[in-house]
Formats: sequence, C-alpha cells, structure tokens
Amino acid sequence: MRKTPILLRQHIGWHFTKHWVVQGKRKPLDTGAEEILKQKGIPVYKPEELFREKREFQKVEVVGYMDKPVALDNTHPDWHDRTLLSFKDNNVLLEGLSQAQIITKSVEIKKGLPDSIELRELTKDDREAAERLTLNSQLLDAEQKKLPKIKDPARPAWNFPRTYGITQSRRNKRITSKLLSHIESTSDRRLTKERHIFENLPFSFSFERSGNLVQLRLSGDFVLASSTPLKPVTSESTDDVTLPDIDPIDPLITLMPENIYRTENVYPIKPTVKKSHPHTLFTFFDREEVRNLYEEEVTDQQIFGRSLMKTFTAAASYARQRYGNDVGTLPSPVTLQCVQTDGQFFHLGVLQLNTLDLEKGATKNVWYQTPMQYLYDSCSYQVGRPVLAGFNGDIIKQLYGFYNNV
Repeated sequence: MRKTPILLRQHIGWHFTKHWVVQGKRKPLDTGAEEILKQKGIPVYKPEELFREKREFQKVEVVGYMDKPVALDNTHPDWHDRTLLSFKDNNVLLEGLSQAQIITKSVEIKKGLPDSIELRELTKDDREAAERLTLNSQLLDAEQKKLPKIKDPARPAWNFPRTYGITQSRRNKRITSKLLSHIESTSDRRLTKERHIFENLPFSFSFERSGNLVQLRLSGDFVLASSTPLKPVTSESTDDVTLPDIDPIDPLITLMPENIYRTENVYPIKPTVKKSHPHTLFTFFDREEVRNLYEEEVTDQQIFGRSLMKTFTAAASYARQRYGNDVGTLPSPVTLQCVQTDGQFFHLGVLQLNTLDLEKGATKNVWYQTPMQYLYDSCSYQVGRPVLAGFNGDIIKQLYGFYNNV
C-alpha cells in the first residue's frame, strides 16, 4: 500500500487568532507628537474624556420595594418598658411537669387516662394496617435529605459521617396524618362527620402572675376539632389536692424575657365555624429544635410539662373566646386531649380546665397523662430488608379511644 505524502496545510482561523494574540501585546510607540503639541499650547485629551459624559448619580428611594429593617430597640413600635415572660414552641421548663402544674394550676388526681375513655381491642386488620403505616412513614418514605450531625458525648470532637434520610419533621407529620386517616376511615361515619382536622394553628394566652406579665404563644401541628365540646371527665373536688412544691426555684424560671411584644389572646377558629370546639391537640417533638437553655438533653419530665403547657394554652384561649377575657372559674369545664410524639414515643394527656384564676381560689384544673410510651423498639434495615420490631398496639388503642371520645 502506497503511503500518501503529508501535505503542508494551514488553518486560517487558528493563524488569525494567534495573530490577534500577538498584536494585542504590542505597545504603541512614542512618536513625540504629544510633546510637540504641548509646546505649541494645543491641549491633548484622552478619548474617554471626550466621548464619556460625566454624570453625578443621586440615590433614589423606591417606594414600596423593600422596607428598612426595624431596629430591635426602644424605637420599635411594639417596644414596652415592662418585660414580658414568654413560653414558645422551642422552650421547655426547667422542672418539667411539676413546674408546668404550678404555672397552669393543674393537679393529678389519678394516674393514667380517665375512665371515660373507652379502649377497644384491635382487630388483626387494624394492627397490620398500623404496622404498615408506621413502616412506610418512618423508613420507606422517598425523602433523602441531610440529617443533623451525629454527636457522641463521650467523644465530642469526633466528626461522624453525615447521614441522609427522612427528616424528623416529615416523620412526625406522616405518621400522625396516616394514623389519623386510618382511624377516621375505620370509625363510625356519623362520628367522622362531626370532626375536622386543622393544621398549624397558633394559640396565645396572656395572664398576670406574681406581678409578672406572662404570655404563652404555642401552636398545634394538628388540631382535631368537633361540632360539640368534650364532656367533663370528672366532678371530683380539687380543693384539698395540693400543687407540687419546687421551692426555692421560681415557677417562672426559664421563661424568656422580652420587651418587644403584643399581648393578645388568640384562639384561631372563629365561633361562627360549625366545628370550632377543640377536641384533640397533636404536637410534634424535634430534639434539634426543642432544647434546654443550658444545652442539656430534654428529659421525659420536661416533655410531659410541654404537653401540659400546650394543652392549657389551647384550652385557655378557647375558654376566653367562649366566656370572655375576665372569666375566672368557668361556668362549664373545658376538656381537651393532647398527643405529643416524635414518631417513636407517644405521650397522651387529658386536661379538664376548671378555672383561669391561676393565683387565687381553691378550684384547680385536672391533668391526666400516660407514662412515656414507645410505638416500636426499632425500625431499620436488617440484612437489606425493612424490619419493624417491638410494635406496641396499646398506643393505637388509646388513639382510637381519643378519636371516638365525645
């Protein structure tokens, strides 16, 4: 085979580009013309001075585009010289349930849930459905987001690899909504017509205590409302039942002081709505958001106190809307149920609100609660298979009892 001789080929575009590179590095030669013109008194100008007009720009305030941030000092329109002590969603009380009982003037006259809540046995289908819903919401969801850093108190400087999976807020929301939907679909249809579920409702309740202005601003992640209020759970007198003693600790300790605030009582459902009476409050717990002021782990007692504070705020704001802002002992008690969960643990409570006079009078509010309960022991992949171990069906029975309570 005869070899083809190599021809002398030139790429015109490449040569043109290289030519511009070379010419771009050339410096203009000084011909001396500028000096000659200056000697003859002829002014010399640069091209920019002749062809670019000099303009002075003035700052123009565009109305309605963006407001300036308001300074968080005494010039703020909501500034008050009197300090307000507030309790919000990400706070916990130092002494937990005992401190919450003192603030809300609530006593426990019986361990566990009230007798009026009926607990029926779960059928095989109900249990299997609850296990399937739990597995789907806690493990088999498609969300893959960066999870919080893993921390080991024994090795605080150790940097663990970041993990991806289902976020805490999504797990809480999915398991609650799925279990509620299943309970609703298997309950009496006439009863479900009397229920309505609201999401992310804010509650606010303000009151005076020991000369301090206190405001509870809390929210309900899910609020089950009914067309009729819940009946009182007890008629037992609370005059002789004493509140816990946490002396020398101030009952208002760890409440956040603020000077920028608005004192208001908020129950977000208008009385003109048919299903406006609160029935069950569902609140979520996330250890990344709910923390102690002193960077310690949140204890079970503090979780119990958070349930009581949230339930009291919702019930008290409803009572003021119904009976007026100056009401003391209520004409008719307000009963409200509460469920707090992080997807694995469930804490259930029932509050019977008898009075809003939190400093005087012998009448007290009544609080019922369950111990800390866990829906399952573990929910993870084992040898590549999703496994739900140690499922606790008693919690599902209690949720059925709460939903069907009237």
